[in-house]
Amino acid sequence: MWFLIFLISFGILLVFIELLILPGFGAAGIPGCLLILIGFSAALWKFGWQTALTSTGITLVLVIPLAIIGLSVLRKTPVIQTFILSATENKEAGFQAPPSELVSLVGKSGKTLTPLRPAGAALINGNRVDIVTQGEFVEPETDIEVILVEGNRVVVRSLQ
Repeated sequence: MWFLIFLISFGILLVFIELLILPGFGAAGIPGCLLILIGFSAALWKFGWQTALTSTGITLVLVIPLAIIGLSVLRKTPVIQTFILSATENKEAGFQAPPSELVSLVGKSGKTLTPLRPAGAALINGNRVDIVTQGEFVEPETDIEVILVEGNRVVVRSLQ
């Protein structure tokens, strides 16, 4: 019986390692799920439903909090930190969020100042804005509408 509880506990630990430490899915998650399933199935086959459910339930109640606490502490160690992405995108490194005035342009209309091939410039709300189309050519002085803003990229469509 103790071996089956160990199998289920180790399976739960592997699933939590997959969730909290390792990127992606499969390296520890699939073997963990298999160990849980094997441990429960073996307990069910050898001891019956009541004992299998009781032992699995007690194992879950005891191991999950211990796994969460243990892996949270383990994440702080230097060895595990090599597996965890800790890079940030901050202003000092040159990263910028899209200006809030660009995000507010979605749905607004304006006129092109230059030909859009597919990039160019337009006058929207009295401001000159660098814009792109979704690939089509647009003549100057054409009415356009902003349909999407992705970062600093303002995507428009022709209204004509």
